Amino acid sequence: MNKQQALAIGIIAVIGGAALLGAFWYVTSVPDVRIGYLSKDLHQLALRVALENDWFEEAGIRVGLVTFQNGALEMDGFLGDQIDMGYLGAAPALTKRINQDILITVLAAANLEGSAIMVRKSDYDSGAITCISDLAGKGVYQPGSSTVQNFLLRLALDQAGLDFTDLSGTHTTSPVYMASSLSEDIPAFVAWEPFNAKAEYDGLAEPLLLSGQIWSRHPCCVLAAANQFMNLHPDIVQKIVEIHVRAQEWIITHPTEAVAIAVDWLEMEIEPVETAFSRIIYDYNVNNTGLEMYLDFLIDQELLNSDKIPADTPTFIHDFVNTTYIEEALG
Repeated sequence: MNKQQALAIGIIAVIGGAALLGAFWYVTSVPDVRIGYLSKDLHQLALRVALENDWFEEAGIRVGLVTFQNGALEMDGFLGDQIDMGYLGAAPALTKRINQDILITVLAAANLEGSAIMVRKSDYDSGAITCISDLAGKGVYQPGSSTVQNFLLRLALDQAGLDFTDLSGTHTTSPVYMASSLSEDIPAFVAWEPFNAKAEYDGLAEPLLLSGQIWSRHPCCVLAAANQFMNLHPDIVQKIVEIHVRAQEWIITHPTEAVAIAVDWLEMEIEPVETAFSRIIYDYNVNNTGLEMYLDFLIDQELLNSDKIPADTPTFIHDFVNTTYIEEALG
């Protein structure tokens, strides 16, 4: 064998080895499940707790994470096959499941309550805005038209004998920017924690209504799965639900450690995180009755396409929720 032949063989060996290495990296890097969640949403702390405690790795599951600005966009992520499972609000899950036939199933709850309607501090302190009816003719920031927070704002207005048309308008933006954007024309916002507690801590806004005052123990975020993924990989879904239950229970029994994880994740001072944490009820049990109330209100507010409205709402919710994975996780 001459030098040129040896060199050629060596190059082929190197290229082949590199290709094999590349293929190996690709195979081991492809996640077993892609999980969506809302960026900096303290409602979804269970996911962060599981990651910090290496419980997915312990279960032998490779997880890919995809962040979204709100639950409506996360539903679009399900539609576009960007995610297999996700933490998101019950309201966008319901709305877009029905209106756009995005086939997902709710497997567990993530939290109850944990949102608020906030008002600019100067308006609150002066007495200009101290109740929901004072928002008539004013604008309100919201995270999205199909979100839990939009639902809560509509419900609060309805309870005060008002509706969306009594506002000067709603303006969609990320909760990150809401408090700093408040003005005379748009003096209020509705958001999830920790953004409400952070705005209060920074002296920018005061709670007009906590969501628990609008609807005590109302459903909020849930853990859901794409139906196709659930049917193809029930073993993975079962493991994820078991990890979720474990994380929820750990949060309840280790509140100090849970807050510490949240402070690091949110990159926020401990005081607003503790305030926000105290306003959230972490619970994995799905409240079907609460979801039926969501659905009935969505119908009443004409937020569902008329030709898509379920004929039997209890039956629809029963099919929309699958608690067998929770039941298996609890033994």
